[in-house]
Amino acid sequence: MFRGKFLSSMDNIDAVLAVRAQVPEFSGVAREPQDGMAFFALAFDEDDAPCGSGRLYIDADSHFRIDRLGVLSDRRRNHLGDLLARMLLYRAQQLNAASVYADVPAPVVPFFARYGFARLDSSSDNLIPMKVTADGIRLEGSCSKGKTGCSGDCANCKS
Repeated sequence: MFRGKFLSSMDNIDAVLAVRAQVPEFSGVAREPQDGMAFFALAFDEDDAPCGSGRLYIDADSHFRIDRLGVLSDRRRNHLGDLLARMLLYRAQQLNAASVYADVPAPVVPFFARYGFARLDSSSDNLIPMKVTADGIRLEGSCSKGKTGCSGDCANCKS
């Protein structure tokens, strides 16, 4: 069974940094200034080994931001990214965030859309800026209309 754990920047985040170093998309990313004032979600596999992590922090524009959300390659397809996203959005709700931002690679846009994130104007070819307002956060990860296989694209929802 998989489980998740919250950490703050006041905790020992070595496990978060170890996971981050092993996620191919974050190769070479070590401790960053944002780690000094952040909340982290850490996922553990059935052997209680850390296998995924993500970060929530307040950026230079005073926006809550999710980033560094990743799962080890050999642990993917176990819904751990879903667990981490829900944990971070739940923490943002606990902190009364008015909205949450994320800059995501184009292939990851549908994943974030499941939780209510919408695309903002994009000025980058590499990352797509997205935002969800507090009242738009969907912790269930779908439109919650009993639809199966919802991609989170509620504009196309027929029910």
